Amino acid sequence: MPSTTVIPCRLIPLVIVAVAALALIVAPTPGSLSVVGTKWLSSLGLSVPRVDLVSEITLVLLALAAGSAIGLVWWKHPEQRPRAAVASIGVVLAYITSEGLKVLFAQPRPCSRWVTAAECPPAGDWSLPSNHATLAFGAVAVVSVLLGRATITWVMIGFAVLVAIGRVLEGVHYVHDVAIGALLGMGLPVLLTLVFDADAETVGVWNERPLPTPTKVSVGRARITRHLTRN
Repeated sequence: MPSTTVIPCRLIPLVIVAVAALALIVAPTPGSLSVVGTKWLSSLGLSVPRVDLVSEITLVLLALAAGSAIGLVWWKHPEQRPRAAVASIGVVLAYITSEGLKVLFAQPRPCSRWVTAAECPPAGDWSLPSNHATLAFGAVAVVSVLLGRATITWVMIGFAVLVAIGRVLEGVHYVHDVAIGALLGMGLPVLLTLVFDADAETVGVWNERPLPTPTKVSVGRARITRHLTRN
């Protein structure tokens, strides 16, 4: 049975990933952890045949998993269709935000600095943040808030991490690019779903409130009104 609301304890896997992503962004190390890690991973990518397929195939699998979760909810649990729509909209907004941040930061890709495995995208196709990571972790968020199964969420996280690492191995993204993409992809769908659930719960509480019982004063006034009307 899919989850009808976002239960905080079921968000623990996403919180752990978010903390790890923040650590990758802000951890102080000589030469920047992101730059050092990116240079090391991209050098490893040179020895991996068709390394670009790692992220592309894994992202397709994540998209299929998220689509399956939405389809399950849509057809078997119609009452949850609004939540599925809200979570999906969150992923779309995360992607749009990612595109906007690319233009804002205009950060060149690591493949413009070093020799890497993948062909470097043309100038103007910026690096920060990673759209692949945004979509991958967005798929994780959708499945997490709709199904609420920790095991499934962790498996999805594993695939999403492969997408992120694959992009760094290719040399088309820095570590902080994929970390920020992960935060975007998880953050907006979860946030929108939490807001939706809170609003739905508030409406449900008001609808369940009992109607006020007539008081002696109101009953007396009603009798006087009827008496005057008759006369």
